[in-house]
Order: sequence, then structure tokens, then C-alpha cells
Amino acid sequence: MSILFSPLSRADVPLLTAWLQAPHVRAFWDDGERDEAAVEAHYFAPERDAPGFLFGVEGTAVGFLQIYPVGPEAEFAAFAAATGETWGVDLLIGDVACTGQGPAAIRAFLTRWQAERQGALRRLLIDPEVRNVRAVRAYEKVGFRTLARRGNLLIMALDLSAESGE
Repeated sequence: MSILFSPLSRADVPLLTAWLQAPHVRAFWDDGERDEAAVEAHYFAPERDAPGFLFGVEGTAVGFLQIYPVGPEAEFAAFAAATGETWGVDLLIGDVACTGQGPAAIRAFLTRWQAERQGALRRLLIDPEVRNVRAVRAYEKVGFRTLARRGNLLIMALDLSAESGE
């Protein structure tokens, strides 16, 4: 299975908007941005430091992933690695027929992101809702482990070694 990533573009806004409106997405990713103008304003804000990517399986776009640095001022700074870079990641499967692709998408993106960060990446964080059991299981398949619970969110980490990049 081939999973490819492309940076989110303004041309992708209608598709991302449709995914954000889908009931299976809204159940766990309900950020309130529901029309195209609001989605575009949010995901293309000049101050935004969370690059977004569409990902496709066998040439068909099926989901969205965004990644953001976890620095000293970040919400999850207490969960950052002691050395190296820590990044947070959010993922949604927009095409309901493709649920189950999360682990493969994260693995594929991780390979890409490790290469881009040139060995500096030490930890990825993700924060699924506790009741999103399917996502939690998917992240555990990739190697994420639960560090803490904050309200209705689990803080999960995937630690990577400096030597192997994993």
C-alpha cells in the first residue's frame, strides 16, 4: 500500500471542510470550523505553526494530518523529551471507508518527518479523546504509550532513538 503526503493547499479546503463536517470526524475533532471560509482562515492563518498535510492511499486522498512543535511554552511542554525535538501530531481519516489506515499513515509520515528533521526528532505526542478507543488502539499499534490523562484526553508519546531514528 502506497501512502503519499502533500502539503495542505487552499485548493484542498473544500475537501477538508467536508471531512470536518462528517459525523465520524466531528465526534472527536469538533473544532467548530465548519464552513470553507472559516476552515481556510484557521488552517492558513499567518501565525499558524502547524503544517497540515493531506494523505492519500493508492492515489486517493483519505485523511489529514497536522504536526506542531512542542516547545517550552506549548500546552504539552511537560511531556516533551528531555533532549532533541518533540512534535505533536493530529490525524483524521476523512473518508469513512478508509478508517483503519491511521497506523500506516503515521508510520509513513514518521519516516518522512524523521528524514526532514535530520535526526533531531526524539518524541511524538498525540492526544486522542479517551472515548475514541479505535484511535487509541491504532496509536498503540504504532508504539505510542499513554503518559497521562488530562480531562477527556489521553496524552500519548512515541519515543524515538537518536541512533536508529526510531
